[in-house]
Amino acid sequence: MLEAILSPDNLNTAYAKVARNKGTYGIDGMTTEQLLPFLEAHGESLRQSLLDGTYIPQPVRAVKIPKGNGKFRTLGIPTAIDRFIQRAIVQVLMPLYEAVFSENSYGFRPERGVEDAVKKCLQYFNSGYDWAVDMDLEKFFDSVCREKLLRLLFRDIHDERVLYLLGAYINSGIVDNGRPVHSSAGIHQGGPLSPLLANIMLNELDKELLMRRENFVRYADDMMIFCRNRASAYQALKHITPFIGKSLLLRINGGKTIIARADSIKFLGYGFFRSEDGYKIKIHEDSIARMKQRVSSFSGDGEKARHYVISWMSHYRLADAWKFIEDISPK
Repeated sequence: MLEAILSPDNLNTAYAKVARNKGTYGIDGMTTEQLLPFLEAHGESLRQSLLDGTYIPQPVRAVKIPKGNGKFRTLGIPTAIDRFIQRAIVQVLMPLYEAVFSENSYGFRPERGVEDAVKKCLQYFNSGYDWAVDMDLEKFFDSVCREKLLRLLFRDIHDERVLYLLGAYINSGIVDNGRPVHSSAGIHQGGPLSPLLANIMLNELDKELLMRRENFVRYADDMMIFCRNRASAYQALKHITPFIGKSLLLRINGGKTIIARADSIKFLGYGFFRSEDGYKIKIHEDSIARMKQRVSSFSGDGEKARHYVISWMSHYRLADAWKFIEDISPK
């Protein structure tokens, strides 16, 4: 498997994706524009160190991103070299896991996305399953048990060199404002590997829900379980909670996990409302308020606001985003 990861075609594809995505620098300061000259000069020695098992990933750089509620999410940005290697790993592992991932999982997978997940929710609501458990896993990325994750990888991957490299990335550490931060749990958000690792861990939850014949939609660590009535929703939450705690070693956030009717749900920024011919999709009020606040923060920079609004509308194209143009355009 390592030879497939390090094949010229796979590495060239990985480089092209990293260069196209750009992104900020890691702890070494190398930009994606500087990656190609580095690989031209040192690519063969880098490849050999990976084959020999002597390559050591760099720690990631902590970057704090506003969440819109006054809090911050910490991303861990790998170096350009490590993003390149991680991308090469993902390209080989993804087909292996796509064969076993659930149809109910939509986040960070080929040919799937937010719109597909929201449409599936709407399908459940209009099929009579209009009560939902809107489940929040408490600090999922910070709480993943690395030992549990490595056991899952060991079960599926049979090249010890690849397992060693994955373990090195999972335990690579983080640097915040120049200071190393110790952590014995969690996976870093911000690199190509983290979405795949999250899906590998949470696929165990998907399998358990499928065995229990639950209707659900999962987008990364955002999950909804659909039921016909409130009592069934409470039972679904009650029965899955011990599995999440004992088998996955994760916690449900009781303060953010809710049981509600479809028209009181927010999922991936969307909401739902009842009409004469069934439930429809809308942009959730919180998403609109957050967008207006963001536009007002651009302080008269019309061009910047315009680009943001276009991006926002693209995300919410399932709903009628155009009707908000007048409200959000800078005056």
